[in-house]
Amino acid sequence: MAFITEITVRYAETDCMGVTHHAVYPVWFEQARTDYIKHAAIRYSDMEKAGVMIPVTGISCKYRLPSHYDDELEITSYITRLSPARVEFYYVCRRKGSPDILTEGTSAHAFVDSKTFRPLNFKKAMPEVYAKIEAEAVRDIAELEKK
Repeated sequence: MAFITEITVRYAETDCMGVTHHAVYPVWFEQARTDYIKHAAIRYSDMEKAGVMIPVTGISCKYRLPSHYDDELEITSYITRLSPARVEFYYVCRRKGSPDILTEGTSAHAFVDSKTFRPLNFKKAMPEVYAKIEAEAVRDIAELEKK
């Protein structure tokens, strides 16, 4: 099921116009993604220790409305595609308590062996973790299809 990460915009994350700098959102998406994985199944660091990494293979970000210093934000993360070789996430950023989308984005990842960086079958490498994440992905996809 979708997971919400709360972020407060820090002064250092804004530009001279007082608007959150565009480069910050992918960093926040990474935080939201690691929170999601931890909530769903496993700490990302434990997954790496077990030999699995998920490097970014693609990322997108659409900026709709600005956020500013000290804004309290919520980044909702969803899995939109999962296979034993790849995973894709979708992120929606809103001000806390507001329905308005400020920013939305996606990230695509490959499952790789942490020593060789060669692709691996995540379902075979960590079947219990894969099953937990797969269950979350099924819920996420169903939720997004309703919207």
